[in-house]
Amino acid sequence: MTPIESIYEIQSAVKNLNRYLQSKDKVVSYRAQERYAQWVDRFFRENVNAIEPEKRRNLRILCLQDVDYFLKLMESTAEYYDFN
Repeated sequence: MTPIESIYEIQSAVKNLNRYLQSKDKVVSYRAQERYAQWVDRFFRENVNAIEPEKRRNLRILCLQDVDYFLKLMESTAEYYDFN
């Protein structure tokens, strides 16, 4: 799987998870947050060279707190691969 295909797979999964992340049911929300964290971790693990090492930790924390930010980061990373 290419990096861009992986990003699109993660984007799709996160968009599907988004409604569960906002669930009023605490168990559903908690499990969705766990799964979301796994997708964020996978993204950062697979795209080590696309993100500056100094920024990686802070970006990961921001992504865990903000789904929309994470989706935008994935879009910009996909563009990075398109141009390189």
